[in-house]
Amino acid sequence: MRLLSSAARLTIIRNRVISIGMMTKDVDIMNAGDERYALDLVEAAVNASLIESAGARPQDIDDLSLRESAAIANRLRYRLGSFKKSGRCRRCWLEKSLCVCDTVQPLALAPCIRRIFVIMHHKEIALTVDTAKLIFAAFPDRALVIVNGLRHQPAEEEMHKSIAKGEAIVLFPSDDSVLADQSVFQDSVHESKDLIILDGTWSQAQKLHRSLPATATRIRLSDTAINHLAKGFGKQLRPHPTKWKEVSTLEALRLLFVDLDIAGVDPNILAHYQSVANAAALKQLGTKRLSPKHKDVEEGTVHSFPN
Repeated sequence: MRLLSSAARLTIIRNRVISIGMMTKDVDIMNAGDERYALDLVEAAVNASLIESAGARPQDIDDLSLRESAAIANRLRYRLGSFKKSGRCRRCWLEKSLCVCDTVQPLALAPCIRRIFVIMHHKEIALTVDTAKLIFAAFPDRALVIVNGLRHQPAEEEMHKSIAKGEAIVLFPSDDSVLADQSVFQDSVHESKDLIILDGTWSQAQKLHRSLPATATRIRLSDTAINHLAKGFGKQLRPHPTKWKEVSTLEALRLLFVDLDIAGVDPNILAHYQSVANAAALKQLGTKRLSPKHKDVEEGTVHSFPN
């Protein structure tokens, strides 16, 4: 690990603080008209993490979170660099000839949900078949990306503050989870709460879940909502032998809206968004690259689909 003089290290830290402060401001003022997308926030955190690791002192080498963040930042640096060279859309992550942004328009979020924190496994970032990108596109002023293990993410700090105050709900079917209901988000103290969604393969999502404080309330979808899968809606393009584990991240949010049954919120719009994006992804990747046994190579990265 390269060592720097104290003066050089202080300069780097000062510049990094300025950069992070600017990113925090962008998160606070983000709205449907902004040109700043989830990938821009990820890129800012990657750059800050790389700067931090470059200026690390010898005694910092034993800092596990620093090492993990630096490793993830390095992987994402190459992935984002390849993504940028490919010229794909930064909002829908598809080739520009297949861009679905005209269809995926911003929507109003359920009033009982204040913000959506989407915790992503780093392998999902910029992946063509990932559906979390549609959450950011549909709710640009309320949905915030968090890459698990990556430091310098203001959204992650906000999420942990919300958890500490008892104002965050995690959508995950843990043993202690309760059925999703409006009363979970609205009580005598709160008119709304934050929602935390996990994005990754099933095994990745389990690891993401274990990284969250146990104090946050967990909720699960109802059997009625899960039965919607039998109608063919909302399955991710990556197959899984356990059918309910084929629920995509976007579909999980849609089914939550079904369970909450909020007037004025049409969950079927999200199903339409996923259908359009899936069709475009199939054109871009081809059906052979989406088979269960195939390794999907995208812009220099290898992604294994679950068996």
